[in-house]
Amino acid sequence: QTREIKQSEVEELTASIEKNTAESTQLAEEIAELSEAMAQLRKEQAEATEIRQKEKATNTQTIADAKAAQLAVQRATKILKDFYAKASGDAAFLQGGARMGEQMAQAANAPYKGMQAENGGIVGFLEVVLSDFARLEADTSSAEDRAAEAYENFMDESNEDIAVKTTASEHKTSKKE
Repeated sequence: QTREIKQSEVEELTASIEKNTAESTQLAEEIAELSEAMAQLRKEQAEATEIRQKEKATNTQTIADAKAAQLAVQRATKILKDFYAKASGDAAFLQGGARMGEQMAQAANAPYKGMQAENGGIVGFLEVVLSDFARLEADTSSAEDRAAEAYENFMDESNEDIAVKTTASEHKTSKKE
């Protein structure tokens, strides 16, 4: 009878060891999976950060270029408007001798005012270009804001996910031991 009791205890202990070994193995696999998932998240964060930095640099340069272009177009428009204002009364930019002057005098019966009436002329074209650069600046600024927000959201969610996985891994590690 004692032998049977001892044999029963041995069987119970053996079953308990096998159960604990299986649980330990299962926990080790789960911990490894969590570690891989955390490593993958950190890799994705690093890639997202690199992409975001390049995107931000490109957007910053595009905005700066658009602002510079707007300024240049505004200056060009002013110069042309000033020229056309003077051109109606002067024989501007005359070159050559008296013969050239005679030809210009004949051509100047009606003062040159450019082709301003046709489709807005060069000044109208420059105003369209100016509005295009202003729209480019606004669109790029808006895209930059959206991209920055999306990046921050991704990083926040990833950090939260990593924290959850770290906590789960720590609990499983302590349970395994």
